[in-house]
Amino acid sequence: MALGQSKVRLGISDRDAQLLLAQYATAQKVYQAKNYAQASALFERLIKMHHSSALSPYIHFYYALATYHNGATKIAREAFLELQAKFPDWNKQNETHYWFAQCSFETGNFEQALNTLALIKDKSMAEPILEMKKYFLKQIQADTALQELVEKFPNDLIIKNILHKKVAKQAYFTQDFARLDALKQQYHLADYTYDPLKQVTSKRKTAYDVAIFLPFFVEEFDYEACTDQFVIELYQGIQLAIEKLAQEGIVINLFVFDTKRDATVTKALLAQEGMPHMDLIIGPLYPETIPLVATFAKKHKINLVNPISDNAAVTKGNPFAFLFQPDLETCAQRAAQLTLSDLSGQSTEEASIGIFYGTDPKEVLQANLYKTIVEQQLGKNTDLFLQLPSKAIKEFFNQASKQKAKEEEDIATTEKDEWDLSKLTHIYVPSQNELLVSNVISLCLKLGIKPQIIGHEQWIKKEILHIHQLKRLSIVFLAPNYIDYSRSALSTFRKKFFEKNSTQPNEKGYIGYEMMLFFGRMLGRYGTSFQKEWGNMHYSSLIFQGLSYGKHHANQHIPVLRFAKDKFVVDASLSNTEIA
Repeated sequence: MALGQSKVRLGISDRDAQLLLAQYATAQKVYQAKNYAQASALFERLIKMHHSSALSPYIHFYYALATYHNGATKIAREAFLELQAKFPDWNKQNETHYWFAQCSFETGNFEQALNTLALIKDKSMAEPILEMKKYFLKQIQADTALQELVEKFPNDLIIKNILHKKVAKQAYFTQDFARLDALKQQYHLADYTYDPLKQVTSKRKTAYDVAIFLPFFVEEFDYEACTDQFVIELYQGIQLAIEKLAQEGIVINLFVFDTKRDATVTKALLAQEGMPHMDLIIGPLYPETIPLVATFAKKHKINLVNPISDNAAVTKGNPFAFLFQPDLETCAQRAAQLTLSDLSGQSTEEASIGIFYGTDPKEVLQANLYKTIVEQQLGKNTDLFLQLPSKAIKEFFNQASKQKAKEEEDIATTEKDEWDLSKLTHIYVPSQNELLVSNVISLCLKLGIKPQIIGHEQWIKKEILHIHQLKRLSIVFLAPNYIDYSRSALSTFRKKFFEKNSTQPNEKGYIGYEMMLFFGRMLGRYGTSFQKEWGNMHYSSLIFQGLSYGKHHANQHIPVLRFAKDKFVVDASLSNTEIA
């Protein structure tokens, strides 16, 4: 920028002008050398020495800029603000506005930053302004904060578009498109589909390299020495599936790695030269190692599957991560769907829905999601939403059972009608706590009520219920790992497993086999990025009842069991209903 050299333009004596220009030139050289701490100090000294020179706005500007580059963003922001106030007619105010907005964004003052950028009329600055807004607005985590900015700046299309894409991205992973649809209607936005796999090509190969990350805890590849038996059973199932796939013409090269349940060990394994070229990763199993491998898989665009986890956090934000099991959210959605399906065609005014759950985070998550879905669909609150710590279960149900005579005292200062359990028509218990489950079942029998009760297959496996309870009550069980032992394919697998391992398979062996067979077939049929092409395909399993993914990252197929004619049977009418 050109600076006037005369006494008149500087407004000071010749001697002072020469001194000022020399000092200013020195400070400029230090600034150009990127010694910002010293430059900031030199310009600050000039501000204090010369208050009314024509050079003053330049000195203030470079002081603020040097301070910003020195990392003192808050101080720089105040300096730019002071420059705006002191020299409102300065012909470089556009640059001042720009840098003040930059500092405001960095310090979280988004509204002030946007207001300031709106003051810049120089069209040549339009592109850097646009890039600045995109950069900082994309960093806002809460979409509610973005929506507030949309309300304050209704004509700013950039904010609307960023909000739209953010919600679309969330919808991709959560499969909850209600908010996205509402946003499009509210702001008249065009359709936008978030597709993280748009630039990914699914490669079909003659052989696929699959890495297994499991905690064998062995010094060499002697898996008989594995200290966790369920891990070796899982691996044995995988081995048999590899043989089956080979018979089908799908060649899998298996690479086995022992994570030892240790993050440092796992990190070293991931650093091996060939690891980025894997076509599929199976595992790991424990929280200490899962994030490392999931991050690696996402970076290198390698599909990863966790065989036993039901935690959606494993796949969150990762288009390449999958769960072989249904996640907890899917289970809660299925439970809510069962209740709503049972109420279909009935008067919802007569429905009385109760939820009993404990303090386990898994139970809390499922109970809250079930409650939210049911209430949104019915347009009314659930009648009972009760969390019971283990130590409070007996006391509560002892008092509740007296309601049949309606003579019990008020419980926890709550109105008696609120606790009238005899009116319950539907009960959801997302718990495997034997004490809680058995008390809910016993209470229903004591009160003489027959609500639809939704439970879990673990109730059956743990033998929590008696046969007379199963006969008298209407109980349905979510059974993601239900196995029909009468199937011929299962008999064939059991025979081969015994021949190879001299033991009968258990649930983990079945999981290892079915999981590897399914994902191996997906590789063979669709290639390395199989999720791009499998769409709404439903897969008929050999061991379990089925697998279904679509756009989801956890298995969506959950069989529903009932007790009928003295045995547990799959209710086909409920099990075949897909989650929306």
